[in-house]
Amino acid sequence: MRIELRDGEKFSGSPMKIVAQMKGSTMFSDVKTVREYVDMVLRNAKMMENVELTVKGNTDEELARSLVSELLERRLAREV
Repeated sequence: MRIELRDGEKFSGSPMKIVAQMKGSTMFSDVKTVREYVDMVLRNAKMMENVELTVKGNTDEELARSLVSELLERRLAREV
């Protein structure tokens, strides 16, 4: 899978790999875990885009899959 965020950044791989790449490119170095990163994305989507994302999962892989799916569904990203 390959996605492009609305700001033009592109990421590829499995949803887990995409989220790891996105997390690695963030300027917030205090974000350590996938859960923390997902929570930050949810807050930012609400604050900056006025979009409430629904991300569910018990494992990092489930959270990553859910986040990527929501980004695509809400058109905050597109598959390329």
